[in-house]
Amino acid sequence: MKNILAALAVTAIFASNTVNAQVNTIDSVATSKVQHFNFDEMESETIGEGIKRKWFHGQKGQMTIFDLEKGAHIPWHQHANEQITYIMSGKVKIKTIIDGKEEFVIVSGGEIIVFPEDVPHEFWALEKTVDLDVHVPIRQDWLSKELPDYLKKTKK
Repeated sequence: MKNILAALAVTAIFASNTVNAQVNTIDSVATSKVQHFNFDEMESETIGEGIKRKWFHGQKGQMTIFDLEKGAHIPWHQHANEQITYIMSGKVKIKTIIDGKEEFVIVSGGEIIVFPEDVPHEFWALEKTVDLDVHVPIRQDWLSKELPDYLKKTKK
């Protein structure tokens, strides 16, 4: 599982065409900061009924772990970010647009689904689920303390 997480993180980094620490020439100065996080030590925030998240961001992308209780619902939404979703454990039903049609997809532990930018999607936790998401670029709507409108539709 650690190999999959590492591969997911590397994919996000390369997708954004960046490297965390770089020196371009002998005359340049590295301006990027290396960051180090421990998800186990991060505090979860409740963002809806049965929905908790822990997240961090770098300069170009972000990573989130969602803990979803059975029955949790993330309403229909879209964003200008590619989203790579890895279901670490559990199972979700997802509504999205595939080939121009609304479709439902079941994604179980160990499976990945990728949403290109601006493709709408909606999640229902069919059982207790741990979901790791990578967004590139950073979700600007998450940087404020205010929840995005679609998350306000869930109950806390």
